[in-house]
Amino acid sequence: MKHLEIKEADTALALLLDEVTTTHNEILITRNGMPIARIVPLTINSDIPNNYPLRGMPITISEDFDEAMPEL
Repeated sequence: MKHLEIKEADTALALLLDEVTTTHNEILITRNGMPIARIVPLTINSDIPNNYPLRGMPITISEDFDEAMPEL
């Protein structure tokens, strides 16, 4: 695990995130030598159900979608 003072992390956050993404290693952020935060790679759990079954499918909208509804 990489250790970094907060002053260094503040100026290079985008680079740190790129490093975590590519190496999958954690980075520990410290202030005056005391740990205050940890940057960890995101792991996607494949057991989570897909709550968006229509994602990626084309959407068609009727020509008269904004017309007034007929009286019932």
